[in-house]
Amino acid sequence: MNMNRTIAVCLVLLAVACDEKKEGSSGSASAAPSASAAPVASATGTTTATEAPSAAPAASEAAPSASDSSMVTGDAKDVVLMMKDPKKESEKAIKAAAGGSVTVFLPDYPGTVWSVESNDRTLGKPKEEVIPGFAPGTNGHQFKWTTNGPLFKAGQKHKVQFVNKKAGDKTAKPSETFTLTIEIA
Repeated sequence: MNMNRTIAVCLVLLAVACDEKKEGSSGSASAAPSASAAPVASATGTTTATEAPSAAPAASEAAPSASDSSMVTGDAKDVVLMMKDPKKESEKAIKAAAGGSVTVFLPDYPGTVWSVESNDRTLGKPKEEVIPGFAPGTNGHQFKWTTNGPLFKAGQKHKVQFVNKKAGDKTAKPSETFTLTIEIA
């Protein structure tokens, strides 16, 4: 698990470094370079991984400010959605290309765990992994689906319902829900 986290951090740093190099050649020394590899998703709209943010964070910032509840990164094929605070944004719609993947990170607050309550049969069961250190004192729960195969066609929408329950108690009522809609582009 630590190896995966190390690789993820390296990829983010590499993406930021590549953006700095491109924008640094424009000749403007006073303008702060932006990290266009990590656009911040809007709170209500649909976001694609390739949209340019209207107010990009500075390259020195590794993540959006604490007031942001989600972040969409990756390229058109491999989309990564990081939900920092699903309570602020209980529904999210993203676009992903056929032949790629969709990865969702949700915070496992102490004593609770996220699980998939229901999803589209086409998506199937996600590959799950718990990531330690997602936030201070909080693990992250990773859900990953691939969008390979003839069943994934442009324009299709797939809904996934996540629930957050007390860890180890399958009969507990959900303390929180999150709905993800994946549109194949």
